[in-house]
This record gives sequence, C-alpha cells and structure tokens, in this order.
Amino acid sequence: MSLAGLNTAAVARALAQIADRPDDHADAFFERRERLELAPEGEAYGARLRREEGLAVRLVRERRTWLASRDEISASALGEALRQTARVLPVAPYPLPALSAGAWSEQESSAPLFDFTPALHRAVRRRHVAFPLRVTVRRHRRWVQVVGPRLVPESERESYFSIVATMASGRYGALFANLDAAAVETVAGCLVSRFRARQAPKPPGGRRSVVLAPAAAAVLLHEAVAHALEADVLALGGGRPESAVGLRLGSAGLHVLDDPGAAPACVARRTDDEGNQVCRRWLLRDGVVEQPLSDARWANLCTALVPGAGRRGSRHEPPGPRSSHLEMLPGESTLDELLAEAENGLFIDEVSRGHLDPLDGSFVLHAPYARRIRSGAIADPVGRFSLRGTVAELLASVDGIGREVEVAGAGWCAKGGTLLPVWASAPALRLAGAKVHG
Repeated sequence: MSLAGLNTAAVARALAQIADRPDDHADAFFERRERLELAPEGEAYGARLRREEGLAVRLVRERRTWLASRDEISASALGEALRQTARVLPVAPYPLPALSAGAWSEQESSAPLFDFTPALHRAVRRRHVAFPLRVTVRRHRRWVQVVGPRLVPESERESYFSIVATMASGRYGALFANLDAAAVETVAGCLVSRFRARQAPKPPGGRRSVVLAPAAAAVLLHEAVAHALEADVLALGGGRPESAVGLRLGSAGLHVLDDPGAAPACVARRTDDEGNQVCRRWLLRDGVVEQPLSDARWANLCTALVPGAGRRGSRHEPPGPRSSHLEMLPGESTLDELLAEAENGLFIDEVSRGHLDPLDGSFVLHAPYARRIRSGAIADPVGRFSLRGTVAELLASVDGIGREVEVAGAGWCAKGGTLLPVWASAPALRLAGAKVHG
C-alpha cells in the first residue's frame, strides 16, 4: 500500500516543465487515505472501510499559488493537473509517466478496534458507575509522497486511532497512537470524571490559581503557543512574522518545542507535506520566541524563518504552517508542590477545546469539569467553565512547572476548518491569577 513504488523520476521531469523560471517552485503531492470504523453498539455489527487516493500539482510563482488536484493516481490525472496548473502548457514534450500506486494490500490487525469498546465498558464498571455510552472507534492510516523537480524525499506513513464517546452530558474525543490498556484506562477515567461532575456547580468567576494536568497543559500550549507562532497567523496582525523573534511571550523557565520526528513512532515524520526536512524547532526558549512555525512559502518571504512545518489537510488544500508534536520541557516541582501553592484554586484534568483570536490575541480555554484544591489536595468537583485572557497574560502567569512529563494532549486541530492530528508531551503547569468564567 506504500507509495514508494511511484516513478518519481518521471514525475520530477514533468514538473520541470512548469517550473521554468529561476524562482518558481513546483511539486506533486500523492496521497492515500484509509479509515476503518467500528460500528457503535446497537447498530449493524461490523466495520466500515473507506479508502481514497489522489494527487495534486502546485506551482508557486512570486507570491501567487496555483493548485490542481485529482481523486485518482494515474498518468491522465497527472497530465490534467499539470496543464491546469501551468494554464498554457501544451502537450508535454516528455511522455507522461505510467503511474501506479500499487494494490491496497498492506495488512494490519483490526483486533484493537473490536477489543476496545468491551474493555472500556469493563473499565467503567470497575469504577462502580453505569451510564448510557455510545462509542465510535476508528483507525486512520495515511501515505504521502512528495515529488519536486530536484527534491524527492522518501514516502511517509501515519497510523493512529480516534475515539468518540457520547454520553448524556456531552461528547468526549481523543487520539491515540495505540489502543492498549493505557488508552482504555485514560478514556474510562475521563468519562467517569465527567459523569460524576455532571451536576456539580460551576465555579464562581474571578481570578484564582489553576493547576493544569499534562493533558490540559498540552492543549493550552497548542492553542496559546503553537497557533500564536504560526507564520500565517503572525502575519494577520499586519507585521512581518520574523518580527516576533526575540519577543518575550511567557514567563522564564517556559521551554516549548515542536519536533515531528519525536512524535510516537507510528506518526513520526522525517519530512513535512512539502518534502522539506523537519527539525527540532524551539518555539519558546525561556519564555522568549526563537523560531516560529513556517512552511516553504513563508520561509521564502521571510529569510529569518526555517521551513519544515508545512502540513496539508488533504491534497485539495495547499500546505500551511502547522505544529505536529509539541514538547514542553519539565520544571522542578512535584504535583504536591504545585497544589500546595494553589490553595482555593482549581485542578483541571482535561480541556475540551480552546480558541485563539489571532487579531487581538484573546484566548479561551473550555474545561468540562475541574476539582477544587483544598489544603494542598484535590477535592470536590466543579462543573463546566472557561479560562479567558490574552496569550501573553496566560503565559506570563505560569509560576510552576511539573518535573514529570507525560505523553498527553493528542487531538484534532481544526484551524481554518481543516482537521489535522496533533500530538504532545507536557508536564503539569500552574497558572497564578488565571481569569475563570463560570
């Protein structure tokens, strides 16, 4: 099922015909997707399999981009995309390559999908609760091959699982690299905590200390650091993205990186969706902006930026700067120490979603529930609420960082309406004087 068998040399020769100016950039993007979905309980038993494949040709000339995509991988589809992108390209002097992506023959056990839901119900019952629960389990697989006139990196492969659980009090969703026992316990713990907090009162509004568990801290970092430091988002303010370099965005001791190569092995990347080498990119070093996220286009416009963070939602969309795998370096505090200095504050296990307004930097983080902190311990639950403020205000309020890093915070990023999986590892985090809205 790999795309490694494509005749990439012939594709590169064809691309050279449309990239005929010194500063032109052209590439071909080949993609295969597979989604295997286990039908929820109560529906017809079995699994639904959806497969698709296609290609896209892109030409970047000066500040303009042309993109043509097709929903098949064939010589005729490539020829049509080449002519549509070049606009005036006659019949190619080079013969179009015979393209074959091969058969959909790569096998992978589907047993984890069928085992997950029964194991989840058993884990919930072990916690001595019972409630109606509808679970949808999916396995996602994707193969990508990028070809340029002179650059042909190796093909890339991703494989991961998504969970959507619906209960009377709302929906829960998460991504996992593997559907193992740890994933079962994580989902069960979140669902039971939400169920037990379903009638809990909302916390009163105002400023208070907040301790974020690693999963919640990862969402905060994704929304308030990664999105805020994407080159196209920085440009929305009217300035040049490289002007953010050297700006203090967070408190001292806050170190955040994006490293697609350090993601779980099943989703780790050596190259991005433009074929550029990924790198271990310091977004914040000691709270100061060091290197924003950039794709090739923004790196060409702003020489201080480094490419390698270009991602595509699909072949029908151009690449853009996006994070893949965020890392936050640990601090020196234990969880008990973080809680001891957050008396009458809130402990947030998980965050359902966040939103950043790129124009004014305002930020909202939604929590489905939390726990009160009393006498240095986690106490009774509270209901839904949100944290609000500006990015700079929230990050400057970080006054404690945990010493234990956990792989947590994986989920869907929906920037611009395009869903992409994102991954993270982070320690617990304490915010002083966060603005709570009940």
